[in-house]
Amino acid sequence: MSDALWVSLISAIDPGTDTMPALLQSTIHLLESELVKARAALEEIQPHAPLLRLGDEVAVGAMEAYRQNLIGRAPDFYGARRLTPKELGLEPMVRDLTPMEIVPTPIAQPQPAAPRRAPLEEMLTNSLILDHMAPYLSTPSMMALASSSRLLHNMITQTPYLFRHLDLSRCKGAQLRTATPHENDTMTEDEFYATPLRRIFSSLERRSILQDVRTLVLDGLPVPADLVADIILTDRFNINILSIRECRHLNERKLMQVIQHAVRPTRPEGNPRVKGIYHFSPMHIAPRPVPEPESLEQLIGQRRGRVLKSPLPQQNEWYSQSGKLFKHSLEEGWAQTLQKCEGIIAFDAVLCRGPRHDVSLYTEIDEEHPPPEDPMLGPAVATVALGPRGCDGCHSSPEGPAIWGQSPDVQFPLLGPMPLHLSSVAAAKRPELIPGRHPVLIARCTDCLTDRWCHRCNKWFCANCLPNPQHVRANLSPHQTAIRPHGVPRHPNQERLQRGVSKDCWECGPTCASCKRDCQRTCQSCQGDYCIEHNEGCSATMCDWCNTSARHRMRSFH
Repeated sequence: MSDALWVSLISAIDPGTDTMPALLQSTIHLLESELVKARAALEEIQPHAPLLRLGDEVAVGAMEAYRQNLIGRAPDFYGARRLTPKELGLEPMVRDLTPMEIVPTPIAQPQPAAPRRAPLEEMLTNSLILDHMAPYLSTPSMMALASSSRLLHNMITQTPYLFRHLDLSRCKGAQLRTATPHENDTMTEDEFYATPLRRIFSSLERRSILQDVRTLVLDGLPVPADLVADIILTDRFNINILSIRECRHLNERKLMQVIQHAVRPTRPEGNPRVKGIYHFSPMHIAPRPVPEPESLEQLIGQRRGRVLKSPLPQQNEWYSQSGKLFKHSLEEGWAQTLQKCEGIIAFDAVLCRGPRHDVSLYTEIDEEHPPPEDPMLGPAVATVALGPRGCDGCHSSPEGPAIWGQSPDVQFPLLGPMPLHLSSVAAAKRPELIPGRHPVLIARCTDCLTDRWCHRCNKWFCANCLPNPQHVRANLSPHQTAIRPHGVPRHPNQERLQRGVSKDCWECGPTCASCKRDCQRTCQSCQGDYCIEHNEGCSATMCDWCNTSARHRMRSFH
């Protein structure tokens, strides 16, 4: 080795010492032994590795000796483990991989992003969604929703006409509470009953909500006539449709006076603002059935020219053969009130248009227009729906049916359930429209249908088809369940096919000939007629009296 190399080795081992022969000899031996070990390790790893030059060997050994010296001085800092060939520089840090070592990396497929769900606040910011959802929520629910966040509060309270359909029938605050002794002494009866609703109206007015209400529902609540007068006659409300069905503590006489005062000829221009009132129909009405969507087979059949039967929407009870429309009897005087309100305020009832109510039909009496045999009648409310088929004989009516889209608007009532998103009388009167058909309405009062109407199937006969109907009389005593013949037994089909009605059963009432064939039989024992639907104990051949007693058996012994 050259002198420069030895000097560099000595200075590398201990720069602060000039001559250290004993240390130098030990270092040389250490370097040579480590170099042999490194060469042997290299042969094991790479048997055919190229031999290093002498200078390179000395340089590598010197660096290893220097590192070992540093480790000996501070083993805690550098550690005492042996260096690997890669750390000694005997192996390259980066090398090429063989084809067998190359593993193909799988290509990551892009994952579809999860659908983003819109939060409630973001969804309700859409005015279309909020406008269609609001009528289905009760007033307490809307207020609870508005109190959930400041954004929803501003949105609900500041959106115009969001409370245009206000239903207070489900509001607990509108119910009566127990009166205090002071209130009993200082308040009248009507004032006490109107207190809950007046408190609600004042609260809505302070929030600028009452002015936007167009449809007000007060069904089943305590509503005195004075409160109805405030709603109809004052400018505080902008109500178009008012519903006061089955309201408690409502004096109908005073209500008729309020309505007649509202439609007086000397009323201010533009009054009354209320254009429709629900009062006669029941409070709970089943929703109108919606037709099911057409199936694929129906669509294919229509394209091929084949008309397949599809479900049709059912009409309202006014346009069907429903019979009696109102469960309760109407107060006397409503017909005159409805007559004064024609063209001004619409109701969920109409006047009967039977010939006996129209005096103008008999102004000219001649052979073609004979005078009516029955006395004329005053105005009356139509309470029986007869369906679009008309009279069972001529399939029409003398006065002409009311046809939607062709007859005057005053001939049609408000239909239930009332529209939620519209507050117009036209929308409340509109029936289910079936393509190719015009809804037909025929309704009469009970006086016009006396002795002409079957209470079982709702068939009826007009004055042209049945000019002189026989008066319906009960042929049964209160304890009888079958008609007993007197004298000679009559023929089983006698009087069964005659046009008209007769009362042979207490429960069925007056029935027509077709209903008698369906529900009445002639007893083979006593030859009396009996009803198989309401006579318990009867059989197909004998009435209940003969079937349960032993008289028909005793006859065989005589």
